[in-house]
Amino acid sequence: MANQQIMTVRGPLAPEELGSTLIHEHLLFDLSCYFAEPEDERGKALAEEPVQLSNLGWVRRNSTSSRHNLHMLEEDLAIAEASLFRAAGGRAIVDQTINGIAPQPEGLRRISAATGLHIVAGCGYYIFPSHPPDMDEKTVEGIAGEITGCVQNGIDHTDVRSGLIGEIGSSWPLHPNEEKCLHAAARAHLETGAPMSIHPGQSPHSPIQVLELLRRDGVDPERVIMSHVGARFRDDLDLYRHLADTGCKLSFDTFGREIYYAHLGRQHPSDNLRVDAIAELVRRGYLDSIMAAQDCCYRMDLTAFGGNGYAYILEHIVPRLRAQGLGAADIDGIMVANPARFLAF
Repeated sequence: MANQQIMTVRGPLAPEELGSTLIHEHLLFDLSCYFAEPEDERGKALAEEPVQLSNLGWVRRNSTSSRHNLHMLEEDLAIAEASLFRAAGGRAIVDQTINGIAPQPEGLRRISAATGLHIVAGCGYYIFPSHPPDMDEKTVEGIAGEITGCVQNGIDHTDVRSGLIGEIGSSWPLHPNEEKCLHAAARAHLETGAPMSIHPGQSPHSPIQVLELLRRDGVDPERVIMSHVGARFRDDLDLYRHLADTGCKLSFDTFGREIYYAHLGRQHPSDNLRVDAIAELVRRGYLDSIMAAQDCCYRMDLTAFGGNGYAYILEHIVPRLRAQGLGAADIDGIMVANPARFLAF
């Protein structure tokens, strides 16, 4: 990684200084694009209440039907929550909040200064329901220029530079404007060298589809990390291996979210499944492909609202990985060495 640096919200950082890293989180966010209006009268009332102990059970089962749960822009709260990760030994957070879900570059810089954490900010466009009204008129060239500007100059007319392109949103099936944004992100990557992160659609076929699109555009899979693989591939080890064999990195980033999405009729995979998948992949020689996070993106994920918080992996998942036979070098690879190598450009 000679002459390569990691771009944080407070400037460039030598890769060896990064430390234990959460590869996919959200510190400040607005996921209102996911809001699903309840059909029953009780649900309609609960949808407008702040998240609190009396409705937390309902919110956990209906995470996208609570407006308050989807929206978190209080910097003081973000500082308090991120500080728990710092106290547990964490050193860096990759915040993948991008256009469509309320990026706050200067807020991230203040959080970094207050906590002492290295924070890397993403850039680009999220899934199509979050796109701006004029997305149909935007061109690949124009979007690529926007993303390149975020990496080289700063996000949203600030001097806070992105160190990652993504999480670029895709759905299943892939929306035409999402495809346009993927092509644009590929161009910006080739122009800047910044690594890419992808939010795939819900189908297990989506990660491979998106990666093939990027490969046709000239992107080296080694510079791509596929988010949410634990939720997409579940216990299908062949799918993990097929993706990793391309060089693409695997982001196991929804630890602690063992919830049932009532409006979708879909159960989120368990931590046991994710721990077992990582342990088996390491045993089969895929250690260098794996990174981890919690993807905190709801209020209910935060400790202030009864959630696991940003320290969950270090405090609870790392011991479980050790119990599965992973050694100190394996844990260091997942949490430190792999993120440092991937984020450097």
